[in-house]
Amino acid sequence: MRPLVPTPLIAMISIVVSITFTNIVQADDAAAKAIHIANEVCAGCHGVDGNSLVPTFPKLAGQQKVYLLRELTDYKTGKRVSETMAPFMESLTLEDLPHLAAYYAKQKPAPGVVSNPSLLAVGKTLFLQGNSNTDVPSCDSCHEEDGSGSGKFPRVAGQHSEYALEQFRLYATGKRTNGARVMKAVAERMSEEETRAVAEYMASMP
Repeated sequence: MRPLVPTPLIAMISIVVSITFTNIVQADDAAAKAIHIANEVCAGCHGVDGNSLVPTFPKLAGQQKVYLLRELTDYKTGKRVSETMAPFMESLTLEDLPHLAAYYAKQKPAPGVVSNPSLLAVGKTLFLQGNSNTDVPSCDSCHEEDGSGSGKFPRVAGQHSEYALEQFRLYATGKRTNGARVMKAVAERMSEEETRAVAEYMASMP
Protein backbone atom coordinates (compact mmCIF):
# COMPACT_ATOMS: atom_id res chain seq x y z
CA MET A 1 0.00 0.00 0.00
CA ARG A 2 1.31 3.44 -0.94
CA PRO A 3 1.85 5.84 1.95
CA LEU A 4 -0.81 8.51 2.18
CA VAL A 5 0.23 12.08 1.46
CA PRO A 6 -0.60 14.27 4.46
CA THR A 7 -3.61 16.50 3.90
CA PRO A 8 -1.73 19.73 4.82
CA LEU A 9 0.90 18.92 2.19
CA ILE A 10 -1.76 18.39 -0.45
CA ALA A 11 -3.32 21.71 0.48
CA MET A 12 0.04 23.47 0.25
CA ILE A 13 0.78 21.96 -3.16
CA SER A 14 -2.67 23.04 -4.37
CA ILE A 15 -2.06 26.61 -3.22
CA VAL A 16 1.34 26.77 -4.93
CA VAL A 17 -0.10 25.39 -8.18
CA SER A 18 -3.00 27.83 -7.99
CA ILE A 19 -0.71 30.83 -7.42
CA THR A 20 1.61 29.75 -10.22
CA PHE A 21 -1.30 29.32 -12.62
CA THR A 22 -2.73 32.70 -11.64
CA ASN A 23 0.65 34.39 -12.21
CA ILE A 24 0.95 32.78 -15.63
CA VAL A 25 -2.53 33.91 -16.60
CA GLN A 26 -1.86 37.45 -15.37
CA ALA A 27 1.44 37.56 -17.28
CA ASP A 28 -0.31 36.35 -20.43
CA ASP A 29 -3.04 38.96 -19.97
CA ALA A 30 -0.46 41.73 -19.49
CA ALA A 31 1.46 40.64 -22.59
CA ALA A 32 -1.76 40.53 -24.61
CA LYS A 33 -2.69 44.01 -23.42
CA ALA A 34 0.77 45.30 -24.41
CA ILE A 35 0.26 43.93 -27.92
CA HIS A 36 -3.17 45.58 -28.04
CA ILE A 37 -1.68 48.93 -26.95
CA ALA A 38 1.11 48.63 -29.52
CA ASN A 39 -1.44 47.97 -32.27
CA GLU A 40 -4.09 50.49 -31.27
CA VAL A 41 -2.13 53.34 -29.66
CA CYS A 42 1.48 53.23 -30.87
CA ALA A 43 1.43 51.70 -34.36
CA GLY A 44 0.37 54.85 -36.18
CA CYS A 45 3.73 56.49 -35.45
CA HIS A 46 6.08 53.66 -34.45
CA GLY A 47 4.80 50.78 -36.55
CA VAL A 48 3.10 47.63 -35.28
CA ASP A 49 6.43 45.98 -34.50
CA GLY A 50 8.22 49.14 -33.41
CA ASN A 51 9.92 49.75 -36.76
CA SER A 52 8.75 53.25 -37.54
CA LEU A 53 8.62 54.19 -41.21
CA VAL A 54 8.56 57.91 -40.45
CA PRO A 55 12.11 59.22 -39.90
CA THR A 56 11.10 61.72 -37.23
CA PHE A 57 9.55 59.00 -35.06
CA PRO A 58 12.03 56.67 -33.34
CA LYS A 59 12.31 52.97 -33.94
CA LEU A 60 11.46 51.08 -30.76
CA ALA A 61 12.08 47.53 -31.97
CA GLY A 62 14.98 45.89 -30.15
CA GLN A 63 15.36 48.87 -27.85
CA GLN A 64 16.82 48.28 -24.38
CA LYS A 65 13.94 47.44 -22.05
CA VAL A 66 15.34 49.37 -19.08
CA TYR A 67 15.88 52.48 -21.18
CA LEU A 68 12.49 52.28 -22.87
CA LEU A 69 10.69 51.85 -19.56
CA ARG A 70 12.45 54.90 -18.18
CA GLU A 71 11.47 56.99 -21.19
CA LEU A 72 7.85 55.84 -21.11
CA THR A 73 7.68 56.54 -17.39
CA ASP A 74 9.20 59.99 -17.88
CA TYR A 75 6.61 60.76 -20.57
CA LYS A 76 3.84 59.57 -18.28
CA THR A 77 5.02 61.62 -15.29
CA GLY A 78 5.90 64.69 -17.35
CA LYS A 79 9.64 64.50 -16.77
CA ARG A 80 10.12 64.18 -20.54
CA VAL A 81 7.89 66.63 -22.37
CA SER A 82 6.37 66.00 -25.80
CA GLU A 83 3.20 67.51 -27.20
CA THR A 84 3.00 64.56 -29.57
CA MET A 85 3.33 61.87 -26.91
CA ALA A 86 1.25 63.49 -24.17
CA PRO A 87 -2.26 62.60 -25.43
CA PHE A 88 -1.28 58.99 -26.09
CA MET A 89 0.26 58.57 -22.64
CA GLU A 90 -2.98 59.71 -21.01
CA SER A 91 -4.63 56.42 -21.99
CA LEU A 92 -1.88 54.30 -20.42
CA THR A 93 -1.27 53.41 -16.79
CA LEU A 94 2.10 53.08 -15.09
CA GLU A 95 1.35 49.35 -14.83
CA ASP A 96 1.09 49.10 -18.62
CA LEU A 97 4.54 50.50 -19.27
CA PRO A 98 6.84 47.59 -18.22
CA HIS A 99 4.89 45.20 -20.43
CA LEU A 100 4.93 47.61 -23.36
CA ALA A 101 8.69 48.12 -22.97
CA ALA A 102 9.20 44.34 -22.84
CA TYR A 103 7.12 43.88 -26.00
CA TYR A 104 9.17 46.32 -28.05
CA ALA A 105 12.47 45.04 -26.67
CA LYS A 106 11.65 41.61 -28.11
CA GLN A 107 10.88 42.85 -31.62
CA LYS A 108 13.42 42.55 -34.43
CA PRO A 109 14.81 45.92 -35.52
CA ALA A 110 14.80 46.71 -39.23
CA PRO A 111 17.95 48.04 -40.93
CA GLY A 112 18.45 51.80 -40.94
CA VAL A 113 18.64 54.05 -43.97
CA VAL A 114 21.73 56.12 -44.78
CA SER A 115 21.00 59.35 -46.62
CA ASN A 116 24.55 60.70 -46.87
CA PRO A 117 27.19 57.95 -47.19
CA SER A 118 29.99 60.51 -47.46
CA LEU A 119 29.64 61.20 -43.73
CA LEU A 120 30.04 57.60 -42.59
CA ALA A 121 33.82 57.61 -42.17
CA VAL A 122 33.76 60.72 -39.98
CA GLY A 123 30.78 59.39 -38.07
CA LYS A 124 32.51 56.09 -37.37
CA THR A 125 35.63 57.83 -36.06
CA LEU A 126 33.57 60.02 -33.74
CA PHE A 127 31.44 57.10 -32.55
CA LEU A 128 34.43 54.90 -31.74
CA GLN A 129 37.05 57.48 -30.77
CA GLY A 130 35.30 60.75 -29.96
CA ASN A 131 37.05 64.07 -30.49
CA SER A 132 39.87 64.77 -28.03
CA ASN A 133 40.21 68.35 -29.28
CA THR A 134 36.74 69.25 -27.98
CA ASP A 135 36.49 66.68 -25.17
CA VAL A 136 33.78 64.71 -26.93
CA PRO A 137 33.91 61.12 -25.62
CA SER A 138 33.40 58.10 -27.83
CA CYS A 139 29.80 56.94 -28.14
CA ASP A 140 30.66 53.27 -27.72
CA SER A 141 31.61 53.79 -24.08
CA CYS A 142 27.88 53.92 -23.28
CA HIS A 143 26.12 52.60 -26.37
CA GLU A 144 28.51 49.69 -27.09
CA GLU A 145 30.70 49.28 -30.14
CA ASP A 146 27.85 47.77 -32.16
CA GLY A 147 25.35 50.42 -31.04
CA SER A 148 23.16 47.88 -29.24
CA GLY A 149 23.15 49.84 -25.98
CA SER A 150 23.02 48.38 -22.50
CA GLY A 151 20.41 48.75 -19.78
CA LYS A 152 19.72 52.46 -19.33
CA PHE A 153 21.80 53.32 -22.40
CA PRO A 154 19.67 53.07 -25.54
CA ARG A 155 20.19 51.08 -28.69
CA VAL A 156 21.22 53.53 -31.41
CA ALA A 157 22.08 51.07 -34.20
CA GLY A 158 19.75 51.48 -37.16
CA GLN A 159 17.97 54.46 -35.60
CA HIS A 160 16.55 57.10 -37.95
CA SER A 161 19.17 59.78 -38.51
CA GLU A 162 16.56 62.55 -38.50
CA TYR A 163 15.27 61.49 -35.10
CA ALA A 164 18.81 61.16 -33.71
CA LEU A 165 19.70 64.64 -35.01
CA GLU A 166 16.66 66.16 -33.35
CA GLN A 167 17.61 64.58 -30.02
CA PHE A 168 21.14 66.00 -30.29
CA ARG A 169 19.61 69.44 -30.83
CA LEU A 170 17.20 69.09 -27.92
CA TYR A 171 19.99 68.03 -25.58
CA ALA A 172 22.29 70.83 -26.77
CA THR A 173 19.64 73.52 -26.23
CA GLY A 174 18.48 72.09 -22.89
CA LYS A 175 15.00 71.33 -24.17
CA ARG A 176 15.39 67.63 -23.39
CA THR A 177 16.18 67.38 -19.72
CA ASN A 178 15.66 63.72 -18.85
CA GLY A 179 18.73 61.52 -19.05
CA ALA A 180 20.70 64.64 -19.93
CA ARG A 181 23.53 64.50 -17.39
CA VAL A 182 26.01 63.19 -19.97
CA MET A 183 24.27 63.84 -23.27
CA LYS A 184 23.79 67.58 -22.78
CA ALA A 185 27.53 68.11 -22.32
CA VAL A 186 28.31 65.88 -25.30
CA ALA A 187 25.78 67.53 -27.62
CA GLU A 188 26.92 71.03 -26.65
CA ARG A 189 30.50 70.22 -27.72
CA MET A 190 29.60 68.75 -31.09
CA SER A 191 29.21 70.72 -34.29
CA GLU A 192 26.19 70.29 -36.55
CA GLU A 193 28.39 68.46 -39.05
CA GLU A 194 29.63 66.08 -36.35
CA THR A 195 26.15 65.26 -35.13
CA ARG A 196 25.02 64.61 -38.69
CA ALA A 197 27.97 62.31 -39.27
CA VAL A 198 27.33 60.34 -36.07
CA ALA A 199 23.61 60.11 -36.84
CA GLU A 200 24.36 58.72 -40.30
CA TYR A 201 26.84 56.21 -38.91
CA MET A 202 24.36 55.02 -36.27
CA ALA A 203 21.72 54.59 -38.98
CA SER A 204 24.17 52.41 -40.91
CA MET A 205 24.79 50.02 -38.03
CA PRO A 206 22.94 46.69 -38.30
